[in-house]
Amino acid sequence: MRNVKELFDLSGQVAIVTGGAAGIGVQMAYALGEAGANLVIAARKLDRCEEAAQRMEKELGVKVMPARCDVSKAEEIDLLYEQVMKEFGRVDILVNNSGATWGAPSLDYPIDGWNKVINTNVTGSWLMCQKAGQIMAKQMYGRIINLASLAAFVGAKAEIMDAVAYQASKAAIAGLTKDLAVKWAKYNITVNALAPGWFPTKMTQGTLDKSEQLMLEYIPMGRFGGDDELKAATLFLASPGASYCTGVVLSVDGGWVAM
Repeated sequence: MRNVKELFDLSGQVAIVTGGAAGIGVQMAYALGEAGANLVIAARKLDRCEEAAQRMEKELGVKVMPARCDVSKAEEIDLLYEQVMKEFGRVDILVNNSGATWGAPSLDYPIDGWNKVINTNVTGSWLMCQKAGQIMAKQMYGRIINLASLAAFVGAKAEIMDAVAYQASKAAIAGLTKDLAVKWAKYNITVNALAPGWFPTKMTQGTLDKSEQLMLEYIPMGRFGGDDELKAATLFLASPGASYCTGVVLSVDGGWVAM
C-alpha cells in the first residue's frame, strides 16, 4: 500500500499547462510543480510564458519550459508537442486551461465571436487531448485535466454573463471529458475536468466588478474563489492517487451548482 506522500508525488513527471502564465493557470501550474513535476507553460504570449517559467523554476526547483502556443491553430499544437518531446521525451499530465470568451447579447451574437470561442475552448482542447493521448497511450499512463466551468451546468442571467458561446463550449468540454475517459481507460489514461466557479482573474474581473453583489447571491459560501483554492483539486486529479477516478467533472465553485 502506497502512503499519502507517494500517492501525490509527481517527481520526474512532465506536465503541460496551457494558459499557465496567468490567471488560474498559474495556480494549477504551481500545484503540479510543488509536487515535483517538470512544467511546460504554454500560451499565446511567449514573453509572459518566459517570465512565468523563470519565476517558477527559481521558486519550485523543477525544470520549466516556456512555449508559445495558440491552441486554436492545429499547427502550433503539433509544434508544441514536438518541442516537449524533444526536451523531455514524455508527457504525463495535461492541464487544458487555455480559453476565450466573447460577450454579446444572445439575440445578436456575432458568428465571429462564436467561432473564436468554440475554436479555442472546444476544438483547441480536443486537439491538445488527442496529441497528449497518442503519447500517453504508448506510455500506458497519463492524466488529462480539462477546464470546464460552472457554466457547463447552469445558464446565466445576461446581467451576470452574456456570453452564450462560452456556456456552450464548457458544456461541450464536460461531454468530451466523459467520452474520452471511457475510450482511453484501457490505456491507463484518466480524463477528468475541473469546473471552477468565479475566481478573480484578468478575464473575469470586469464581470466581477460590474455584478459582484448579484453573483454573490448565487454562491452559498458568499465569496469568490481564492488564490490557492484550485491547487488541491488539480493535484488530486493529476496524481497517481486518482488512478481509479476518471470521467469526473469536479466543481470548485463555493456551492453555486448545488443551489
